[in-house]
Amino acid sequence: MSEDAFAEQSPRVAVIGGGVMGGTIVTALRVGGWPAESIVVAERDAARRDAIAEAHGVVVSESIAEAADGAEAIVVAVKPQDAAAALEDISTTYREGALVLTVAAGLSTTFYEERLPHGAPVVRCMPNTPAIVAHGATAIVAGAGASDGHLALAASILSATGMVVVLDSEDQMDAVTAVSGSGPAYFYAVVEALAAAGVKQGLDSTLATQLAAQTFVGAARLLQESGDSPSVLRQRVSSPGGTTIAALEAMQEAGLPDVIAAGAEAAAARSRELGDELSR
Repeated sequence: MSEDAFAEQSPRVAVIGGGVMGGTIVTALRVGGWPAESIVVAERDAARRDAIAEAHGVVVSESIAEAADGAEAIVVAVKPQDAAAALEDISTTYREGALVLTVAAGLSTTFYEERLPHGAPVVRCMPNTPAIVAHGATAIVAGAGASDGHLALAASILSATGMVVVLDSEDQMDAVTAVSGSGPAYFYAVVEALAAAGVKQGLDSTLATQLAAQTFVGAARLLQESGDSPSVLRQRVSSPGGTTIAALEAMQEAGLPDVIAAGAEAAAARSRELGDELSR
């Protein structure tokens, strides 16, 4: 099959792992128009297998090798510590030229290439949990054997999960992990803190959380749709002598920018460490 046909048609996709992210990928494929008969999911847990089959009508299997047999694209959605064993099974039935798309955190494309038949095209991606509700931010990058056509196929598989961006270099993946991969947790932490502040000022806990969450959702949508920078939008809300500027000055004095930077740096550093640990 040519690369153009590879991207334009609905090639047979094997999803290895039926957990949260594997299930999200299956949902994205179905939303994206993939026929159920073109999708097979390998999952060892019987209850999870049955749930996936019932929800999506796709083929399910207990065997990784059986699922990968003949697949034109293989999505590796297992835990990083289980990836090596999964690749060993995949290699027994791997179809030459099949795309291997990995969503496992911390593992480089080289890790996969060394455990697959020579020349296997590998695309690595870093999704985040909002992909579950089709509002994710996913970065993808090509391994040594992957072409623009393979990147296009990977993007089409992931398109229904939200935004998909292509990186120039795999070296950027640790930074992506720090910003969008771990980013949802930063958001939840800030919502918790803001809601707690609202409670301290007299609001009900549920109402404070609802107001904080919707405020961030609305602000993010305005940022995306207005075309203005965060700085410009911040200035528009910050009237001289007003409440917002007082809050921002207090946050600045308390070290908010440094706190965010420290968190991102720690996440990126841990991502590099995990990659080294898992690759041994």
